[in-house]
Amino acid sequence: MKAIRWLLPALLTLLLAACASGGPLVTAGRTTAGGDLSIDAGMEWTRMGDLREQLWTIDGPQLNSLHLVPAVREREFVFLGQRQTKRRPDGAFYHRGMRPDELRDLIADGLRASGAVNVVTSNLRPASFGGREGLRFEMTMDGESGLKYKAMAAAFEHEKGLALALFYAPAEYYYPRDEAKVSAMLDTLRWK
Repeated sequence: MKAIRWLLPALLTLLLAACASGGPLVTAGRTTAGGDLSIDAGMEWTRMGDLREQLWTIDGPQLNSLHLVPAVREREFVFLGQRQTKRRPDGAFYHRGMRPDELRDLIADGLRASGAVNVVTSNLRPASFGGREGLRFEMTMDGESGLKYKAMAAAFEHEKGLALALFYAPAEYYYPRDEAKVSAMLDTLRWK
């Protein structure tokens, strides 16, 4: 569990570096979100990442972040980085065929393992992504620094694993400002 605590700070550091260096911009329109995952970017973002995962931000990673993972593979930690083993059988590891409530709990557990506290999920509902059945839900959580965040998640299974999108921002200003646009973006997730 302690090995996972590096994930959220590492992601935030990578995003800060991308913003400071003027990383690649994503403009409105259809774009790849890594691998065979695509999304309609409803606004301009700074992007960092590769085919395994991408991190997008508008104002900086602690103010708004969109984490896109095209394919969490069987027995892999939901936010990548670790695999399930006999010595480590428990944790937020993905398994094909999980129920929607199990996937919701998997994502929430992954955030907890990454350092988020007081994670509370709500509004679990079915969603369709280009004909693939998936799910959407919202969350509230606190960062390790005590900042209160709101988040939304979208996920669906495909041939290579689980596609996952997670947007989070401070609850007071940035989340309400971008909520409608990002929610519409998540509805446009497609595989191939």
